[in-house]
Amino acid sequence: MFQEYPYIDVNPVDHRSSQPDEKNDSVLQPVAVRRHWTTNEKFIFRVAFIFVLVFSIPTDTGWYAKLFTLDYTHLNYRHLNSLVAFFNPHFINHYSESGFFGLYSYVNLLLVFVVALIGAGIWTLLDKNRNDYDVLYYWSRVAARYRIAYGVIAWGYKKIFVMQMPFPSEGLLNTEFINFFAKRLYWESLGIVPSYEVFLGFAEFIPGVLLLFRKTTALGTALTVVVLGNVAIANHAYDIGEQVPSFSLSLLAFFVLWYYLPSIWNLLVREKDSQVVSFVPAFQYKWQTYLKKSIQYTGNFIFVFLFGAFEIYAYTHNDFYKIPNTPGLTNAKGYYQVTEFRLNNKPVPYSPLDSIRWQDVSFEEFSSMSFRVANRPQQIQMFAAGSYPRYGEHYDYKWKFHPKGDERRYETNEDKFDPEKRDININWEFSGLGSERHWYHYKADTVNQILYLQHKNRHTRKLKQVLHYSRPTPSRIILSGTNEFNDSIYVVLDKQQKQYPAINSYDKSGKTSYSY
Repeated sequence: MFQEYPYIDVNPVDHRSSQPDEKNDSVLQPVAVRRHWTTNEKFIFRVAFIFVLVFSIPTDTGWYAKLFTLDYTHLNYRHLNSLVAFFNPHFINHYSESGFFGLYSYVNLLLVFVVALIGAGIWTLLDKNRNDYDVLYYWSRVAARYRIAYGVIAWGYKKIFVMQMPFPSEGLLNTEFINFFAKRLYWESLGIVPSYEVFLGFAEFIPGVLLLFRKTTALGTALTVVVLGNVAIANHAYDIGEQVPSFSLSLLAFFVLWYYLPSIWNLLVREKDSQVVSFVPAFQYKWQTYLKKSIQYTGNFIFVFLFGAFEIYAYTHNDFYKIPNTPGLTNAKGYYQVTEFRLNNKPVPYSPLDSIRWQDVSFEEFSSMSFRVANRPQQIQMFAAGSYPRYGEHYDYKWKFHPKGDERRYETNEDKFDPEKRDININWEFSGLGSERHWYHYKADTVNQILYLQHKNRHTRKLKQVLHYSRPTPSRIILSGTNEFNDSIYVVLDKQQKQYPAINSYDKSGKTSYSY
């Protein structure tokens, strides 16, 4: 049996007797013993306290720049997520493969540890006569608990509402396997199973909620260490690039769990009843209690209840941050073969090497269309918030320091509300792909039956097309007009009833069922 009892510290003296339980006077409950810490214990705690505090409280100046420049008039779940799900000390960058995906990406943990050692040394000289650090130990665990809780709740929400790994689009399902980067392959293998993604969301959300309550902290931290440790490993295995935030939160969780390990050891290994007597410092003034509860309730309201409300609103209003929300042509979603293609009124026969003639076309349920051509390279897009080097940012293998932290992650204007640019700026459909498929965003004039298309890759946004469309049958679309090179084109598209083994299976009645 594992039980936890609070001990309210009223006077900083030793308490070595037991008190009767309020519910049952015949049962004696343990009372914490205020003991003197050893010299080694005090030094180790000083190091751990500084280390944990730096990771629990934002220290990158970029985080505060983000906080003060958010578009609060259009506050949404993406803003709250950027505040709690990402930040970690990121003062030093090393622009190399290892700096983004390997051991060098952990250099900031080493930096903070060195700072903690130096700080602990100075602290020891200035505070030699302290008997214990019970109070600071308590508050450091509280800070770590809430830092972890809000972070994993934010990530859990993104998966519960199927936002982090959307279901694969038609264009993705018709992209060759060899063109998928490792990270993209991993995310699509999860996105194709929405029920499993929701399960993973609860695997993060539930430990976060448990961490909000002192009596369930031990269980919450144990689950967090396992879940986020696994996330960190997956980030390394698939070059995802977010291993440091997940590992940092797992490390903080282990720090909190350390307090409970002796009792857990007695319970699980020695098979004995275990009791944890928690030290809880008392406040001398009522305003201190009111301040504590105000901070606690405000944080829980914003990062749990308000965050959840924003997620529900986004889910019910088609505001998925990786997917355009403008509906596409009605009943046009699907995979199409190019039956006929004319360039400047001249028929162009199919060729797997042609850089102009479309080979196939995919329409999505939202306002995106893609087609595949050969020998027309495009700049590969990446979708990690700050993990990948950007276009023109070459590996120079140099160490760079910046107090702002990861400059690319804290671009203060990235969340400005602009519905006109929202869909064109979403590059999830083709990020992490080395593909011959080109993605276009379109605006449909359904009265005059015109599609105004613009290339979605930010490096080739100048490529635009204006195409008239007609739909002589439900399965045929005819496009005609001017392509991105100002040539006249005429394209006949016929929808194919294509089956995807990873998604569909058929039962004896002929109905489609999902077999993940």
